[in-house]
Formats: sequence, C-alpha cells, structure tokens
Amino acid sequence: MRMRNYLKEKLAEKPYVLGAFVASCNPTNVEILGMNGLDFVILDMEHSPLGLETMVDMIRAAEAYDMVAIPRVYTIETKLMRRVLDVGAHGLLVPMVNNMDDARYIMDAVKFPPLGARGMNAGRGPRWGGYDHYIQEANDALFTMFQCETREGLSHVEEMAAMDGLDSIFIGTGDLSLDMGHPQDLKNPEVVAAVDRILRACQEHGKIPGIVTGSPEAAAERIRQGFRIVTIMNDLGMFKAQSQRQIEQVHALCP
Repeated sequence: MRMRNYLKEKLAEKPYVLGAFVASCNPTNVEILGMNGLDFVILDMEHSPLGLETMVDMIRAAEAYDMVAIPRVYTIETKLMRRVLDVGAHGLLVPMVNNMDDARYIMDAVKFPPLGARGMNAGRGPRWGGYDHYIQEANDALFTMFQCETREGLSHVEEMAAMDGLDSIFIGTGDLSLDMGHPQDLKNPEVVAAVDRILRACQEHGKIPGIVTGSPEAAAERIRQGFRIVTIMNDLGMFKAQSQRQIEQVHALCP
C-alpha cells in the first residue's frame, strides 16, 4: 500500500479546493461536509476543546468521503504535532509561524530525517505497518501548512516560502489585520499589501497559497486573486448564523 497526498492530488485536478474550519469537535459535521462535496476540513485544535480520540473519528469521517482532514496545532506543541500525525492526520496547519526558528522547529517535528527529527511509530499513521515505505513516503505525502498572520511572520515570508518540505502558506486575515493594527479591515492598504506579498512569495517559490474567507463572494474574489486553498466557513459560526436567521424569520412572520 502506498501513502498518497490527497490534497495535492485534488489541486492537480482543479484550480482550487474549498474547505471549512470545524470547531464543533463533531464527526457528524465532518461527515455532512464531506457528503456535500467539500474538499478538506481544518480540525481546529487551536480554538476548541478537540482531543485526539475524537479527532481520529473526525479523520475517519472525512476519509469516508475522500475529503482531507488537517488538524491545526499550535507551534510550540511539537509532541502533539507528532501524535496527530501518528494517529493518521493527512497533514498539519500550524498557526502563528513568525520566524525561521519557528519554521525549523515545526519541520523537525513533522518530517522524518533528513528533513526533520520525527521518530518512527507503528500506529494508525503508517496504518500499523500497512504502508510499504511509510518513512520514505511520509515526508512528501503529509501536507504541511504554515499560517502567516503577524507582522513578524510577514517579514520572513519569502524565506519560509523557500523551505524544502513546506507545501502551503495560509493567511489568517483576522489575526494578521489585528497584529497590523487594522482589525478585520481587509481593505486597509497595509493589509492588502501584506496579503499580496504573501501570495507573491508562494507563487515565486512554488508553494500553494491559502486564505480564510467567510462568504461565497469573498471566496470567489480570493480565488480570482490566485489563492488555491480557500476556507469558506466555520461550522459553529455557520450554525449560529443559520439558527439565528431561522428564529428571526419565525418572529417576523408572527408579529
């Protein structure tokens, strides 16, 4: 059995992929998103109580629909990064990657030698020995994404984009605009220039540019701009907005 990079395969077939942040810690939500044809989900271990045992079931739910599940894990938690990969995650999204020390620290955690210092295991990641050449294949097949979302990260983005083993740089526009002093003002010229700079660094160094959006219109605008990995929702945010809309519509019909 051969290990595959499903997100790269999807990107080879079409110009962009669509995804969602899943903060609900709910495998059923993952399954529904996969059934609806979403390409990938980010399993949010940064801003939710998600644990490994639940996460494994969320990964399985994604796999049932050929959807890619990528956990988001903090930069400093290298032991957790390795455990996430050991239990079968298809890659990692790491937030707040601010400098080359951060970048090398992450690569050591997620890549086997000679690219990093990850240790061997025989768990669900290598399918309990089912992959014939897991150690050799994992460095290429596991999708590694850095989030650029601070001024410091922006100042090092070209250097990070040139790193071997990195697949994508993903822009967290909320934190980036906040750190730049323009919270959620994505039309601010300084924020616009920062997004353009990150996109250009990815394109120049052969990395796949990604970005967060919150509406179909914003997603389409970013895709036309050149972004190829685009999140279009947070499952809890969508549930909150849709449930509120339903309640308000009933009240409006019954004044």
